[in-house]
Amino acid sequence: MHGDDKPPELTKLAMPHLKDPQLADLLEELGSTIELKLPASDSLRRIAKQQRGCLAQVASRLLTSLEQGETLESCFGKLELADGSQVAAAIRGAEKTGTPELLYRLAELLRSRDELKNTIRLNWFYPCLLCIIAYILFVTSLAPLVRENNNLIALWPPATVQTSAWIHTYWWLPPCIVTVLVAASVSMLYKPRRLPASLSRYLFYSALASQLEGNVPENEAIRTAAMMANEDELLQTTNASFSTPRVRELLEREQSHSMVSQAFELHSNHTQREGPRSDSEAKLIRRAHLRQLAFACENKFRRREVLLHRIIPSLVSFGLGILFILTLVALFIAPIYREVSPL
Repeated sequence: MHGDDKPPELTKLAMPHLKDPQLADLLEELGSTIELKLPASDSLRRIAKQQRGCLAQVASRLLTSLEQGETLESCFGKLELADGSQVAAAIRGAEKTGTPELLYRLAELLRSRDELKNTIRLNWFYPCLLCIIAYILFVTSLAPLVRENNNLIALWPPATVQTSAWIHTYWWLPPCIVTVLVAASVSMLYKPRRLPASLSRYLFYSALASQLEGNVPENEAIRTAAMMANEDELLQTTNASFSTPRVRELLEREQSHSMVSQAFELHSNHTQREGPRSDSEAKLIRRAHLRQLAFACENKFRRREVLLHRIIPSLVSFGLGILFILTLVALFIAPIYREVSPL
C-alpha cells in the first residue's frame, strides 16, 4: 500500500451526497428488482452505466460492495445517509416480505420532502422580495425626501426624521443582518432533522401493516417499523409485541370514530374477556386498524404543512403589504398633505 492510499473503511467519507429525488430513484429501482425477483446487482450495474453524476458513483460503489459479499442493507449503511435507518428498514422489510411497498413508500416520502423544500422557498420568496423593494424605496427615495425637505416641511414625525438620518449613514447594516438571518434559515432548512412526530407515526403504522401482511413474525415486524419511525425505545426492547407498553401507546394515539377503529376496539374488548379470536381474523382487523391510523397521521401531517408553508406565507405577504402602505401614508404622504393643504 502506498503512503497516500486510504484504507477501505475510510472510502465512505468521500461518498457523494445523494439528493432526495436521486435517492428516491435508486430505491424505486431496487424495489422493482425485488418485485421482479431479480438480482439487485443488475439494477445497480444498469444505473452505474446509464446515469451520470452522484447517482452513478453511488450505484457503482454499492455494486462493488455487493459483489464482495455484503448484504444490500449493509451496503447502504456505508453511505451514512441522513435517513439511513429508514432506508435500512425499508430494504429489510422488502427482502422479508418480497414486496417493495416500504421502498416505494419511502421514495414517495423523499420526493414529497423535496417538493416541500421547493414550496417553502417559493412561498417565502414573495414576502422577502416585498421587504427588499420596500427597503430600496425607503433608502433611495423616501429617506432623501425627508432629509432634503426637512426645513421646508416642519411636520415630519420625529421618528421619520431620525430614521432617515440614521439610514443615510448605516444603510448597509440592515442588509448585513438580513443576510446572516437568511443564511442561518437556509442552513436550518437543509440540516438533517428528525421527522415530525405525525410523519414518524405514519411510517410506523404503514410499515407494521405491510410487514404483517407479508406474514413477518410479530417481533421482527415491530422492529422494522420502529426503525422506519426512529423509535429508539422500541429498538432497545427485545422481543417487542403488541402488548408492549410503547406499542400499545402508539396504537391508542390516533383514536377516531371510524368503523375500523370501532371494530378494533371491539376486538380488543373481546380478547380481554373471552380470549383471542382466530389468528386470521385478528390479523385482518389489526392490519385494517394500522392502515387507518397511518391514513390519519398522513392527513394530520398534510394539514400542518399546508398551514405552515402555504397559508402563513400568504398571510405574511398580505400583512406586510398592508403595513408598508399604511406606514407610507402615515409617515410620508400625510405630513406633505397637511403642509400643503392650507394652500
